[in-house]
Amino acid sequence: MHAYYLSIVGVLSLLQINESFNVKENLSKDFSYSGGKILSSMNCEADPFALEVFRSNVEKNLGDPALFPGTIAVETRVINILGSLFDLPSSGTGVILSGGSEANLTALWAIRNNNASSHNQQKPEIIAPESVHISIDKAADLLQLKLIKIPTTPQYQADLEAISDAISKKTIALIGVAGTTAFGTIDPLKELDDICQTYELDLHIDAAFGGLIFPFLPKIHSNFNLSFDDLQSLVSITVDIHKMGRVPIPGGGLLWRDATYPIAIQFTLPYLAGKPKQITITGTRTGASAIAFASLWEKNGFQGFQETVMSCLENTRYLSVELEKRGLLIPIKPVINILGVTTPSDFPFNVLELHKILWQHGWTTTIVNGRLRFVVMPSTTKNQLRNLIFLIDQLISDG
Repeated sequence: MHAYYLSIVGVLSLLQINESFNVKENLSKDFSYSGGKILSSMNCEADPFALEVFRSNVEKNLGDPALFPGTIAVETRVINILGSLFDLPSSGTGVILSGGSEANLTALWAIRNNNASSHNQQKPEIIAPESVHISIDKAADLLQLKLIKIPTTPQYQADLEAISDAISKKTIALIGVAGTTAFGTIDPLKELDDICQTYELDLHIDAAFGGLIFPFLPKIHSNFNLSFDDLQSLVSITVDIHKMGRVPIPGGGLLWRDATYPIAIQFTLPYLAGKPKQITITGTRTGASAIAFASLWEKNGFQGFQETVMSCLENTRYLSVELEKRGLLIPIKPVINILGVTTPSDFPFNVLELHKILWQHGWTTTIVNGRLRFVVMPSTTKNQLRNLIFLIDQLISDG
């Protein structure tokens, strides 16, 4: 039978199968953040107020300024709010995007294009600790950048000496992380900035997760300098609003020190009213998440966001203490609301076994670098963590 005919038959068969597809039945298989048992994700249940605002503004499109000038003004308000947390100068700018992955891709796109004239080599290099989010790998691949990953220190931070040794004439930027995906650690940002100044490199910080945590804390870490004022080589920061910002997915932010920097990735849209200029990858961008964040900030303010952060950290501290009481090991003291746990040789279960058992009981965790990873988000209360500890006590007793 002809290959073309076979392909048509395959499509028709697929359509016939889809006729019996039941959406609700399939969605019933999903986990829910509302139960407080998801400890594997950096996302969480949206704030009820923010969710209602989001639902009321789903048609808003940041990609069409002539139709939605009010939504554009709200986006500017959100950038100003985020900028105030990182001392963004008045000459700076930013955009609201779908999340940290798109923000990191856009940031590296701008870095590549701004360095194109001074680096004529076919494949410029960027250097990052191996703790960076996978979106950096994706961006480097898409942008034809050579990503050099450097092993981290035992505390899962950027190894400054190894990074310095890796710099070459092809290097155009360093990347640091404020709140690593694995264990929530923060790189020595000031020292990374010093290296960038020495070698005249750009610095990008991925604070997709930590960006709405660290600004609300005392300076608990000696290397916490996530500020455009303190980091002279810092050109851009990624910060998500759909994680600890508690607005519905999708919502990410990207801040640039200088509004002229993203001109290198700017395109004019001749088919829209006013022929607007865009510095984003996507044309259509939801305005609902920006409106939800601005409204939630207007309602709760700095103090309300700080209370959410401090509650998560208190719950993380509680979980950490209780797990250690039961013999579990935490090699890296938690900096924010992420724990990495290992099991001693005399514990009834190894990490993989404990991970599987917890999933069987509806508690989701992940394994990263041989450690059981817990992310304690606002959706999980201390009472729910007590239930988790009670379950672990039962497992140890029955073990």
